[in-house]
Amino acid sequence: MINYHSMESIKIVDTLIDPENAEELKRTKSDIETKITKIQKLIKNENQSKTATNSRRSKKETELMGLTEDLYKQYQSLSAQYDNVIGKVVSPTRHKASASSSDSESEYFSSEEVDGINKRRSEKGKKYLSDTVKQEPDRGDDSNKVKDSNENIADASEGLKAEASGEASGRQLDSLMEEMRSLSNHKTNLELQIDSQANEVKQLSVKNTELQNHVTELESLLKEKQGAVSNLEVKLNNSEEQAKSNIVKLMAQVNELILETKSLTTQKDEMEEKIKCDKNEASVGREELMEKLNGMQQKLDSLENLNKELETQMEGKRDKNEASIEREELMEKLNGMQQKLDSLENMNKELETQREELMEKHNGMQQKLDSLENLNKELETQREELMEKRNGMQQKLDSLENLTKELETQREAMMEKLNSMQQKVDSQENLNKELETQMEVKGEEISQYLIQIENLKEKMAETKSLEQKMMEEKEVFLAELKDMELELETQSNQKNEVEEQLRDTTYELKHIMNENKALQDRNDELKAAMTQRGEEITNFLLENDSDENGASMEIMALRAQVNDMRLELDSMYEQKTKLELQIERNQNEYAESLAKMESVNAKLAAQIADQENTIDRIKEEQKQTVIMSNKFNLNLRTAEKKMEELAEKLRKKMEDNIRLLHQRIHVAEQLNNENKNSCKLTNMRYEQENKTLAEKVAIYEDDLRRLKEESKEATYSPVVDQMRFEFEAALKGLDVAAAKLEEHKECVMSNVSKMLCEIQLAKDWIKKMNTEMKQLKDNVDCLTALLSEKEEQELLLRDKVWHLEASVSKEGGEKLNMTNAVNQLEKKVVKLEKNLKEKDEDLDSLGEKKREAIRQLCLVVEFHRDRCSYLVNLVSNMRNNKKT
Repeated sequence: MINYHSMESIKIVDTLIDPENAEELKRTKSDIETKITKIQKLIKNENQSKTATNSRRSKKETELMGLTEDLYKQYQSLSAQYDNVIGKVVSPTRHKASASSSDSESEYFSSEEVDGINKRRSEKGKKYLSDTVKQEPDRGDDSNKVKDSNENIADASEGLKAEASGEASGRQLDSLMEEMRSLSNHKTNLELQIDSQANEVKQLSVKNTELQNHVTELESLLKEKQGAVSNLEVKLNNSEEQAKSNIVKLMAQVNELILETKSLTTQKDEMEEKIKCDKNEASVGREELMEKLNGMQQKLDSLENLNKELETQMEGKRDKNEASIEREELMEKLNGMQQKLDSLENMNKELETQREELMEKHNGMQQKLDSLENLNKELETQREELMEKRNGMQQKLDSLENLTKELETQREAMMEKLNSMQQKVDSQENLNKELETQMEVKGEEISQYLIQIENLKEKMAETKSLEQKMMEEKEVFLAELKDMELELETQSNQKNEVEEQLRDTTYELKHIMNENKALQDRNDELKAAMTQRGEEITNFLLENDSDENGASMEIMALRAQVNDMRLELDSMYEQKTKLELQIERNQNEYAESLAKMESVNAKLAAQIADQENTIDRIKEEQKQTVIMSNKFNLNLRTAEKKMEELAEKLRKKMEDNIRLLHQRIHVAEQLNNENKNSCKLTNMRYEQENKTLAEKVAIYEDDLRRLKEESKEATYSPVVDQMRFEFEAALKGLDVAAAKLEEHKECVMSNVSKMLCEIQLAKDWIKKMNTEMKQLKDNVDCLTALLSEKEEQELLLRDKVWHLEASVSKEGGEKLNMTNAVNQLEKKVVKLEKNLKEKDEDLDSLGEKKREAIRQLCLVVEFHRDRCSYLVNLVSNMRNNKKT
């Protein structure tokens, strides 16, 4: 029935339209279709050729402008024709409107409604065309073209929705609007979070750059300090060389100055002699001149006296000629004398000039003498200092001479003692020679061992210095390792922060992707709902062709909903563009962060390689030190064994020697005691003999006195002479016996003193040997202490080596963790790139969906045009039927 009524209405409209107008309508229809196909082709070409030039774009835009204007004009002409046709249809049926039923009212339009609908259509068409005209010149990019096409699609979809939806669609639109608002708020929050995170990333990048700059500055400062240190070392070496050269030069200058002083002293002496000679000559010449002047002055005085006398005589003898003649003679004499005086005055002047010249010379010589005196004073001071030094040296020499004299006296005394002891020492020389040979051998061995000990001490000192250097280098390397560890920690912290930021960004991107997918799903649902609504609308329109007034109201509502949906789609597209821009920014930031991380990783790899090289070098040095320490320990152990063996041998030999010495001392003491006892006995005997001799002497003296007295009394007799002779012989024998006793006593005392000296020397030798043994024990204790210290240092070094190996292993683990993290980041980058590719594919699919939607909308537009043409034909047929 509906199709039948529609066919009848089309026939009525056809009756109302003229055949010429029908042909024009067909032409306009064909023109509109061709223009629409051209517009679609142009849009497709623009979408495909994104890299087109500006000239081609401008041409296409001008073509699109022309086509849109033609479409707008044709649309206006069609709307005018439609108004005329509806006016013709509505004018004869106004009087039937009140009597017709609701069904008939729904089939026909009122004039006001038709005018309103036409106005709305014309306004919407104008708006659509004006929007397209405004938007098409502003198209500079493909995104703007897609937006324009999307807006056109949204307009068409809004029209369809306005025709299809009702009150339920309004409620759904309200709920959708609320959801869109919540999504927009959530989106703004996400944008704010992304901006804050982007600012944080920028701040971190700025801090990283600052830290890197600080590290480079520190490295440059280290290099400058190292260069300054090397320069200072070079300067020190140069200064030392210069100082040595200056010292050599100064020594040469001192030697030269000494020679100059010697030459100056000789010159001074010569000058002093010359000056003395000159002074003597000048004084002699001056005295001679003064004598000459005095003589000439006396002559002048005598001549003046003569002149006065002659003048007096001339006054008394003026009258006489003889006096005049004499006067003339005298005047001539006076003139001669005056000439002589003038010559003497000239001579005096010349002598004065010579005297002045001599005085100037004297002053010059005096200045020279002053300078020479100053030099002489300086030389005297130097000479005094030298004399003081010489006196000190002389005193030292005197003291040394005294010491030499004392030593000579001691030597003479010792020589005397030695000469006295030589007789007793001859018996013990063989034993002493053997002992001396043994002691010399032992001394040589001891000297060798002492040399070995000194060598070992030097080696110990060298090893200590090497160990100190190694410790210093290790401390430096440990400090560098700590600095590197701190840098690695800071970089790892920065890397962790960047990873956290990347995780946050990836989480946000995933969240945004999920939201985008949800929005796409919602868009798909809306499109499906739109298609369903379109189908419902078509069904509803097919079922309710008669209810045109209600349908028009529903169409208006659906158009309003379509406008709202268009706005929502615009907002969604804007969100999509913003999200794309954010994704691009995140990608760029991620690429920058990756580049920075790669550079940081490269630097870390270089630093780690340097650290590994240093650690390898340290390990090699440690191995060498361990080998040296092992060798040193072996040498020390062998030395200790040799020292112990030598100590045992020396101890045994010393014990043997000490036993022999004790035996000798015991024998010497026994001999001494025996000598003492014998001396005591001999003294007792000698005292007894002396007593007896004294008694005999006293008796003999008494006898002598008595004999003398008797001799005085008696005369000479041969018996008395014989007694005297015997007595004298007895006295001589007593004197000889006393002398022999004294010589024997002196020999015994000298032997005793010699034995005591030998005992004292043996004791001193034993003390020396004991002190040497104590020193050797102290040296052995010192060496054992040094060995224990070395072992402790080796243990500490081993602990440090273990710690360093542990730190190296930790750094290796951290390096592996870093490489794993970098690999994970690369995997994440690959995943993000895949996600971006998927997003691009989704965007391409969305573009294709949009194109399909545009095609569907074009089909809907064609359907509505067909419907309009059908309605026009129906109205014309209805008019024709009414006329008939």
